[in-house]
Amino acid sequence: MEGSAMVEMFEQEEPTNSWIVTFADMMTLILVFFILLYTLADFEDEAYRAEIAKINVIDGEGREISVLDYAERQGRDPEPLQAVENMLGLNPSEQIIEPVKPKIYQEMRSMIDYTDLDEGVALDIDGNRIHLTIDGRFLFDSGKAELRDQAKIIFNNLAQLFRENPDFKIDILGHTDDLAINTAQFPSNWELSAVRATTVLRYFIDQGLDPLRMSATGYADSLPMVPNNSAENRELNRRVEFVLEKETEE
Repeated sequence: MEGSAMVEMFEQEEPTNSWIVTFADMMTLILVFFILLYTLADFEDEAYRAEIAKINVIDGEGREISVLDYAERQGRDPEPLQAVENMLGLNPSEQIIEPVKPKIYQEMRSMIDYTDLDEGVALDIDGNRIHLTIDGRFLFDSGKAELRDQAKIIFNNLAQLFRENPDFKIDILGHTDDLAINTAQFPSNWELSAVRATTVLRYFIDQGLDPLRMSATGYADSLPMVPNNSAENRELNRRVEFVLEKETEE
């Protein structure tokens, strides 16, 4: 009886030691967790910093700089961990960082800002497309398709930018004001706008640009920017638009 009682006692006590396995697993997980936190808190890997440094942003003056330089300029500690925290929203900031615009956009922006074109030229970007609009005061006389001398100066500068960025295709859109025309050369504004667009296209071809990356289309007076109710507004509508889009490899 005593032997069987002792066996029964040990059989009852043995399962009480099974918690040790679970406890050991839990302590191992906690240890791994704290090791991970310590590693992240003291992360100084130069290769990782080099990758972070490749990320560029636009500063307050419109210049493209490294995100690490931007952080230092703002008085922040540009540790890789902080960059990760910002991307994850763990360290939110009221500063809005604009997406980096293509180099050709920034070059055209500089060309406009440092010349007297700011009142007659509009530059915008919509997704992958860059829109450059030049109004008629720089380009054509009313009812004419010959380029003014000032237009040639503008187009010479643009041609240089287009040559330096050969991976962008260029659509040229010609527009007129609403003054009706009916001549042997231009029976209507449709012919006038088409000739204006092709005149611009041919000028760029003469400057050495590949004709296969360009197209020309006339829209007559069907897409006015402003009402055609004054001479000034008609100059705005008598415009040429450039739509640039980066060619993709098929």
